[in-house]
Amino acid sequence: MRMDKNIFLSREVSISNVRSGKVIGSHVIVARSFWQRFKGLMGTTSLAIGHGMLFPHTNSVHMFFMRYPLCVVYLTKDFVVLRCVVLRPWTIGPVVRGTYWVLELPEGV
Repeated sequence: MRMDKNIFLSREVSISNVRSGKVIGSHVIVARSFWQRFKGLMGTTSLAIGHGMLFPHTNSVHMFFMRYPLCVVYLTKDFVVLRCVVLRPWTIGPVVRGTYWVLELPEGV
């Protein structure tokens, strides 16, 4: 995966697959603050194609209070994909060793 260069300075980034060149998310919010990380996508009713949320410094997520499934991608610090799973509401994602970033995208991406 390829990310915008100034990821920690940006509020929103674009993510693409290095091999295919396909843009996976053109409007991905970086959850930098405590509140953004705590709230995540809770309370939202849907997530449009091209949108998502990126969580730094984490290796797992939960789906409590979520209303729709998500594609959750576990990434190394260098954005290498370690694992990709679909999580349903009210479930807990796996803890994936070596994960630095967790990317949440609409199901089916």
